[in-house]
Amino acid sequence: MSDVSNQLDIKIMTIFSRLSSLNILLSSFVIYLLLFAYLLLNANQVIAQTDNTNQQLDNQIDIRILVDVSGSMKQTDPLNLRVPALQVLTQLLPEQAQAGVWEFADDANLVVPHGPIDDQWRELALAAAQNIRSDGQYTDIGGALQAAAFGQQATDSKRKLHVILLTDGMVDIAKNEVVNIRARNDLLQHITQQYVEAGALVHAIGLSYAADEKTLSDIARRTDGLFAVAENANQLLDIFLRALDNSVLTQQAPVSEDRQSFVVNSDVESITVVVEKKGSQEVALQSPDGEVISATEASQEIDWQESSTHDVVKVQEPERGTWAVTSAEAEVTRVNVKGQLNMDLRLPSTNIYLGQSTSLEVILADAQGPLKDPALLSEFSLQLSLENEQQQLQWEQLVAVTTAATKIAMPAQQELGLYRLRSRLLHPEMAQEVERSLRVHPPVEYTITQQQMAEVLQYEVSVIPLFKQLDLDASYVTVTGQDAAGNRWQKSIGLKVDKWQGSWQEEEPLQSLSLNLQGVTLQGEPVSYTVPMAEISILTPTQVAQQQQAQSVAVEDLPEAQVIEVNTGSATATEAAPVAISEEKPTQAMQALMDEPAVDQVDAVDTTVSDLQAPTASVPDVTDVTIEVQPAKSEIDNRIALLGILLLILVVSMIWYRIKRSVQKPDSTAPDEHEPQV
Repeated sequence: MSDVSNQLDIKIMTIFSRLSSLNILLSSFVIYLLLFAYLLLNANQVIAQTDNTNQQLDNQIDIRILVDVSGSMKQTDPLNLRVPALQVLTQLLPEQAQAGVWEFADDANLVVPHGPIDDQWRELALAAAQNIRSDGQYTDIGGALQAAAFGQQATDSKRKLHVILLTDGMVDIAKNEVVNIRARNDLLQHITQQYVEAGALVHAIGLSYAADEKTLSDIARRTDGLFAVAENANQLLDIFLRALDNSVLTQQAPVSEDRQSFVVNSDVESITVVVEKKGSQEVALQSPDGEVISATEASQEIDWQESSTHDVVKVQEPERGTWAVTSAEAEVTRVNVKGQLNMDLRLPSTNIYLGQSTSLEVILADAQGPLKDPALLSEFSLQLSLENEQQQLQWEQLVAVTTAATKIAMPAQQELGLYRLRSRLLHPEMAQEVERSLRVHPPVEYTITQQQMAEVLQYEVSVIPLFKQLDLDASYVTVTGQDAAGNRWQKSIGLKVDKWQGSWQEEEPLQSLSLNLQGVTLQGEPVSYTVPMAEISILTPTQVAQQQQAQSVAVEDLPEAQVIEVNTGSATATEAAPVAISEEKPTQAMQALMDEPAVDQVDAVDTTVSDLQAPTASVPDVTDVTIEVQPAKSEIDNRIALLGILLLILVVSMIWYRIKRSVQKPDSTAPDEHEPQV
């Protein structure tokens, strides 16, 4: 009887043990399900927060400013107008951003530490701008770009990086012209590519037409930054501000046509007014209630910063209504506003091509995210406009607002150059606007060389497509030449794989040469581009040798003291003033450089050599230039990885339980130890 009782006790204990293991397993499984639901919920919240952050249109970006202080700036900026322009620019940077300022010539030096923008940072920037001098010998653009983004003084940042580069010259790091050619090639081929791969934008500003426009334009185009040339220092601030508008999200109040007044809306929390001084009279602002404020009456609510050319006035909780300047000698340049309502104007790329149409998107959001109330949205309308460099209206469209994101198709432009795109938000009780700048590029780039070969002149043409939507098989290139006797002829340039190339020989130098592209896009749209007077690079044996040496010898292996004598001619023909190729006159930009005294007097080197090797790289596919918060994605990845680990533990636990159960299960064929043996 006792044996039967013991056997029953053992079976009961076995059942309870298995039930206990099953409960543990079920409990673990429930815990895993709860963790799984928690992780999914949090991941969705992170994604929602990321989207919401984007749609709240924050300025979580990183801006790095590079200012040329080489000796040539004494001629291109004799009044040192870089100082007030930089002062105004740094005062307009948003507080959510980070920034740093470098000056460069022979090398790059950090003059305003890189970090968050606050009152202390702005004070440092004002003081640093006052110390700008033009005493450097060389212009190391590549070294400056490397130092700002990848140097030891450049703080790592996960923010969207924008670099504003100001220079008046070409890549010039040594007396040896071969070194300069090699440095320029390295800038275009390697340093610029680093920026492309990092997703960083370079806004390149040339001060005077003596700057190497081709190199600066290539850098900006490939990184999808803005390229512009200030003909003189007086235009510098306007271009600085255009680069700023392409870097940060800036809400503006429209300014009257006479630049004397502006209107503040009811929901505006603060305004920043930039006033240009055009006389000796003191600048003052008059509020809607008639109160007059000036620099001598600054208070806790009013911050007034003065420079030699502009004043920057910040007013907290401004009065609603019409504000005005009291001096006829002053003009309101812009009014930045900060309030509950934000608008963003997005375009796929800052750089487009002749014949390329573009899709725009305007986003409306407040502190809680995108506007969703249909009744509220129906009260707004959008006025889109596009102006060329001469401030001539090229396109305008009025659009009704039905959703937070409004898409508009902008037609293709048929003229090259810099354009200002404006989106104005209209409401019965308010108006607000955002600006962007874009550049229309030629669909192709070309090089034409002339080289003496025995008794004849060898001409070579290479045309490389920049517009990736160009149907190469359906497009063709022709050149039209005229010799010294006035005879004209036309040649067709053959397509070789992905570019057009051709060569021919002439007994005498050509008097003129034009280039024409008749193309079709992949969508079937026609593209026409003509260069009436094509630029021809005249190669001498010395220049050819320099090219070969620059391509084959490392910079560090070249002797610094060596000076190469170059006696060459160049021919640049422009549409306004055609120049005969046989006269071999220098361009206006080159003449300015040749007339400019160097810091150390050395033998002059013809700057056309720098134009001989122009490496071309593919244009990056830029999908958006807006700000995106990157850390959220990595946080989601971490949560997914944790979820995978927990699921793996669950699977292992189930396998362990099955094995343990199999081991503990009694064998029905084995004799019971309590049964009597026969």
